[in-house]
Amino acid sequence: MTRCGSWTDCGSGNTKVDLLWKHAYEKEVEVRYSRSYGPGRYDASYEWGGADYPISYVRWTEQRNFDACLHLMKTGALKLAAITTRRVPFGSRWKCIGPCLRRELRMLESCSSTEPRTRIKTRRPVLLRRFGRRRSIRVGNRKTRAAATHLDVIGAGNFARTMLLQHLQGKIPFGMVVNATALSANHVKTKFGFDAAATDPGEALASQQKAPGAVLIATRHHLHAPLVKAALAAGRQVFVEKPLCLTRRELAEIDQAMQNSKGSVVVGFNRRFAPASVELKKHLAMAPGPKAASFRVMAGKLDPSHWYANYAESGGRVLGEACHFLDYFCFLFAAAPVRVLAQTTWPAGGRLPFPDSVTAQVEFADGSSGQLIYSAEGDPGYPKEKLTVFGAGVVGEITNFQELALHRGRKQKTSSYSSKGHAEEMAAWAAFLRGESEHPLPYAESRVSMLLTFAVLDSIQQARAVEV
Repeated sequence: MTRCGSWTDCGSGNTKVDLLWKHAYEKEVEVRYSRSYGPGRYDASYEWGGADYPISYVRWTEQRNFDACLHLMKTGALKLAAITTRRVPFGSRWKCIGPCLRRELRMLESCSSTEPRTRIKTRRPVLLRRFGRRRSIRVGNRKTRAAATHLDVIGAGNFARTMLLQHLQGKIPFGMVVNATALSANHVKTKFGFDAAATDPGEALASQQKAPGAVLIATRHHLHAPLVKAALAAGRQVFVEKPLCLTRRELAEIDQAMQNSKGSVVVGFNRRFAPASVELKKHLAMAPGPKAASFRVMAGKLDPSHWYANYAESGGRVLGEACHFLDYFCFLFAAAPVRVLAQTTWPAGGRLPFPDSVTAQVEFADGSSGQLIYSAEGDPGYPKEKLTVFGAGVVGEITNFQELALHRGRKQKTSSYSSKGHAEEMAAWAAFLRGESEHPLPYAESRVSMLLTFAVLDSIQQARAVEV
């Protein structure tokens, strides 16, 4: 290399580069890394939002690079003979690929696995016999005539795989899984034993068997309402992660869809189902009169590169996260919220253009009061979630849903738990789908929690108390 030369690493992975300091310093070497695929890679607005870069400013983007490569392959200008070792009919591809994959799997297992490899099989043929009997499922004052035959999943990301699907596996037959890419969809299909994988939600919602199946929706927030409406139109029993929707208009549209559907909706307010919550509410039920609760959430700073920082997709932290704790007040008091006064704290600044710390004071119809402090500031050593409830002759305190301390008669009783309610929530929904129990969380209750969340946003915007 000549003096003052440059060097570009065009590798698509993490390429280790060792440069001798003396040579690099004397030659004033300039090193540049080429991002895989081209400009647009790792830019969520480009790859997922559909925002293109103007060609007059960025000639070669990720998509244009692929287009050019495909065009060269189509016209024969890109010669692949040098890297082609064998040609086989497409239908016989697995005869060629299979041995290669088996060799790679054996190599990976020898490095990382201490257990023998087992083949994942679908449990559907066995479970269909369990679901063969028709049962009546009650949703408030509504009934469906048959239990769900299978479960389709739309949006099987890391959260759905680790917190939801593992608690449903073996409790209901898995049908189709839908993910943004075919690679991830097929990975989940193989891991959990789904019958099929796809990238278009319409395929899952259109697939019907002898009776309508259930559908679990765990996509990014802006897709929740459209998918819930489509699932209800197909007569499905729906589980959707929180939030149910991002606007009042979407909520009204879901109301209408519910009126015209035989399906049902469960929203993923899992903390209601946590063992610590169930025990606390049992003790509060023995205390007459209104209660007062304070929920402190030390959420931590939001990474600007996280998709939650994109309001168009997440709706922000109040809609996307704080709704959990507003719903918890409704669950705890079993009363309707009537008025809320909210404000933001820690004014916007730095890398985020909006505040992500909020306080809210909620008044309930029975005289109870709930105070929410949702803060991005604080010390990470403090518990992430801490709830204190005051009732007649009793004080209850939950810490991270792992510990419940009850103070009564000048004595303290402490209990330990290990669940935030995801497992219990999935078990309750699966029992409902099998026709063995009532609906675990009626739509009317989730709807009130969403109205309260919207009222919090209105109070922040209008700087005054707002009726729910």
